[in-house]
Amino acid sequence: MGCTRLGSFEMDPSGKSKGPPPAVKKVLSLFSSGREEDRLVGYLSFLKIGPKLLQFVPGNKARDLRSWLTVYGYWNQGGLQNVVAMFSYLSEQYLSPAGLPPPPPPLETPPTGCLHPDAPGRFFAGPAEYMRWYEANGKLRGTGAPVVGVLLYRKHVITDQPYVPQLISQLEDEGLIPVPVFINGVEAHTVVRDQLTSAAEQAAISEGRLPRGTLQPDAVRVDALVSTIGFPLVGGPAGTMEGGRQAEVAKAILGSLDVPYVVAAPLLIQDMESWTRDGIAGLQVVRAWGLYVAVVCALRVCTIFA
Repeated sequence: MGCTRLGSFEMDPSGKSKGPPPAVKKVLSLFSSGREEDRLVGYLSFLKIGPKLLQFVPGNKARDLRSWLTVYGYWNQGGLQNVVAMFSYLSEQYLSPAGLPPPPPPLETPPTGCLHPDAPGRFFAGPAEYMRWYEANGKLRGTGAPVVGVLLYRKHVITDQPYVPQLISQLEDEGLIPVPVFINGVEAHTVVRDQLTSAAEQAAISEGRLPRGTLQPDAVRVDALVSTIGFPLVGGPAGTMEGGRQAEVAKAILGSLDVPYVVAAPLLIQDMESWTRDGIAGLQVVRAWGLYVAVVCALRVCTIFA
């Protein structure tokens, strides 16, 4: 992030003029629900409307921030057409203009949604719409089979990674109804908190032991939850400190749901209890080896100068 710079706009946290101008920060704050854990989700919402708003904010920094948001908008949507348009936009704005026609707006795919390889349309708006289709057309419709929510990484879905339909089909072959929800990553907790529910959560709400909060009326009941995205439930990419800071929020969300939670891509920072129970996995193997090498090198240096 510290290397991100476009014109007069830079993301370097040590810079004197870091981040967006104050007026833009104020607008950005309006895109969050007010919850600390929803800040990153609000930022993704700002990506779409931000460039339109920033054309009314004077100054080069606002102009360059608008350009950066436009570029990121192309990149975040993914696909060949969007990437070509992104480079065309950058060339005309910051290199030697070649008089190219203005690039088309980003070809949009939903930021979140559901999918199934057997569905006639590519995407569903969310779990509720998906389940209405599945209950009428799905392979396990009417069987009363257990329902499993599956969190998928959006970039893998829009780039047609083959494991996605394979995973969905395998779950059905095992007698489980999948609810495959794709997300950018930072919205995992909002999907689980607002769009998925369970029998235990519904009982707690009806008995007054748990507030309904932001849970949607048509939230889909699941019997288990599987995450394939390699992000903590709250806090963004694996390896950031934000996941640790929001650990209690994640525990509260999962505790309310009260169903088995499986992290299929265990690239998260592990605590001592999980290390003892499950061993070191995924990214921790690399980190542990790097720490071992660093300690050995340090000991050798100490020995040389002893």
